[in-house]
Amino acid sequence: MSSAVGCRIFTRLGRSKLHGLPSRITAARRFGSTAENVDSLRNVIPAPQPDRIQAALLKEFSSPLVIENLELPRRTHESEVLIDVHYCALNVSDVLLSQNQYTFEPKLPMVLGHEIVGKLIEVGAEAKKKGYKVGDKVIALNKDRYGGLAEKCLAEVKDIWKVPSSKSDSSVDLTSILDSYMTALIALERKVSLNEDDMILINVGISGIGLAAVDLATNVFRAKVIGVCGSEKWADRAREMGAFAALKYSDKKLLKQIENIAAERDIKAIFDDKDGVYFKKMLSCFTDIYKDTTLKDLLRNESFAVMVHHLSREGRVIIAGTAATTTDSRSEVQKGSFSITGFNLAEYKKKKPDDYRQAGDDVLQFFEEGLIAPSCSLIAGLHKVNDALQSISENILPGKVIINIRDKEAEIKKIGA
Repeated sequence: MSSAVGCRIFTRLGRSKLHGLPSRITAARRFGSTAENVDSLRNVIPAPQPDRIQAALLKEFSSPLVIENLELPRRTHESEVLIDVHYCALNVSDVLLSQNQYTFEPKLPMVLGHEIVGKLIEVGAEAKKKGYKVGDKVIALNKDRYGGLAEKCLAEVKDIWKVPSSKSDSSVDLTSILDSYMTALIALERKVSLNEDDMILINVGISGIGLAAVDLATNVFRAKVIGVCGSEKWADRAREMGAFAALKYSDKKLLKQIENIAAERDIKAIFDDKDGVYFKKMLSCFTDIYKDTTLKDLLRNESFAVMVHHLSREGRVIIAGTAATTTDSRSEVQKGSFSITGFNLAEYKKKKPDDYRQAGDDVLQFFEEGLIAPSCSLIAGLHKVNDALQSISENILPGKVIINIRDKEAEIKKIGA
């Protein structure tokens, strides 16, 4: 589904400055300009049918999702549970899958959506052994199956977590929390051992994982965070999360801005002497993404690539976030060279399933304690799913888009509005 931990090298498919993101694209242009395609955007919604479920179905790449009545999913293994879906988060991966531009080619037809909140309506023996029962409210991280843009969805018991009882009314926020926050948490814990009062420079770019890292680093680890972002919207959100500085990327100003911020923290030697040259080289591996990487490449990157650190004479500065290229993570840092270690949640789950589960538990505990606040931008009913997908492609909003499965006709609107 995604690249292995460590080495990740983007394929350049043409140069596209982040500052020159594509202008607003009409739905007719994205899906074709024929009258037939434009009409298909309106998608005649079928009436509900007994013993069937409504779902948004991807039937053809680069075409609108189609609302259809499908057969009710059936459990075939004791490890499976059936969820009555309340909310499903839309991710950039869903957009790319719909356009056949993701890291794997899905088999069509397909129901997208892998971050889900809902109630258990059927449980198998394995779920019962783990204390789950019908009626439990759960979060599912269903990246092996997808299927969340439907009224009912199957999931493996290993991919669900109980909703904290005190947060049972926070379904929208919970829908968007596990994927990004688990990735950022494990990377921060395992790759750099982030300490209180460390300074960490997080290259957020346009990454939800980057914003999650800002939130965790600031409010859980109590580090001092500088965020480098792809737009003012993302920089504003990073500051709201507690970053003491957040900058929209500017090639000509960045080094000076970081130097001034570091000086305010009494880290005066950040760019001096040989250490400073080394630090600049490391920084450029992250910020080159704004210069050379196409938008598609940038959005395809699910790895929280990267944890490296710089020990200056007056403090420790860590760089983390999205990077354009990585070297072999197994190589040791040598004079004049360095490695950038990528982190990918799907690969980590395969190698350390118990630690993966624990990370989910920890993230939910942080949320229950009020330490973290995930970013959600928009919410829309299931029947407005194509408008929601389009908003992700066009606006690059600093937060997840949530689909309301129960209130299917709900208009798309900003969360909190």
